[in-house]
Amino acid sequence: MKRQPPTRVAILLLPRHWAGSVLLARELLQIAGTLRSGRPDVGVEPLFDIMLAGLDRAPVASFGGPTLVPEATLDELTQVDVAIVPAQFAPQAETSPEDARFAAWLRARHAEGAVVLSLAGSLLLAKSGLLDRRDATGLLSERALFRDRFPRVRYLPTRRIVAADDIITVCGIGPTPDACAHLIERFHGADLARRFLRHTSTETLPANEHTALWNARYKRHGDAPVLAMQEIVERELHEVPPLAHLAARVGLSERTLSRRLLAATGMSLRRYVAALRLERAEFLLRSTDMPLIHVAQDCGWGSAASFCRAFAAQHALGPAAYRRSTSTTARKSR
Repeated sequence: MKRQPPTRVAILLLPRHWAGSVLLARELLQIAGTLRSGRPDVGVEPLFDIMLAGLDRAPVASFGGPTLVPEATLDELTQVDVAIVPAQFAPQAETSPEDARFAAWLRARHAEGAVVLSLAGSLLLAKSGLLDRRDATGLLSERALFRDRFPRVRYLPTRRIVAADDIITVCGIGPTPDACAHLIERFHGADLARRFLRHTSTETLPANEHTALWNARYKRHGDAPVLAMQEIVERELHEVPPLAHLAARVGLSERTLSRRLLAATGMSLRRYVAALRLERAEFLLRSTDMPLIHVAQDCGWGSAASFCRAFAAQHALGPAAYRRSTSTTARKSR
């Protein structure tokens, strides 16, 4: 089968950027190619074509001293699939001329369909207007600035990661592997993304944030009532309201909501809920020692027996065996 071309990624070199954030994102995305090829050379089968982008080609000093050299200018990178905005040290609330140029470039790329990922660089996205009327996370230290200067942004710095369609924001460097896994899943599939996390993630998101992150792949549509319904299901996955209640809460009839959910996701409500519950169960089995009955209750099954039957039907092995197998895989990969 013919391989798809590498995903085009631009990482912006902002004034006083965190060099560690830039280089970590670059190296994490390079790792994905080695997992696909099975060879340690990042050049054998790269899945991402990553360029460091500047206003010009002059070296850009990070806040800590290391200087990075742009590999392309913004004017040269007019077609990208992903734009990554790293954190800046002590960014100013005012929009500088440099900020304005970066912001205009981000707006243009986003309008063309690029995914925008902020690694604690949400302030520049706010200046660009891309976060207006959106949920976003970022550094806790910038909460007052967002409240005073960008009231149209629903700023949630207690959330570690927010994946809302084509804009992803994280609160700091810690969740960067999860954000990169989201990009890998989006462009190269969920199986590779899970393998990637086994090799790179040293911590896990809370179960509800993990559900929201992985559920983002089912939200790449523009149907606002369906999106609202999906948010309700995520929050109440342990006891999902009946279709009639969901329809009333988003202002649609049951029949219309069912039709539009199917058009947006390719799934009925029953299949959609089952997919989310199985995904959350897999996550809890891989990342916790939670007893099976508690996993079942957290994910919305009425009993451990019904959970085991549903899980085995999907995986051809029960949840206990799945937990043992993933634990063994993790040990072997170290």
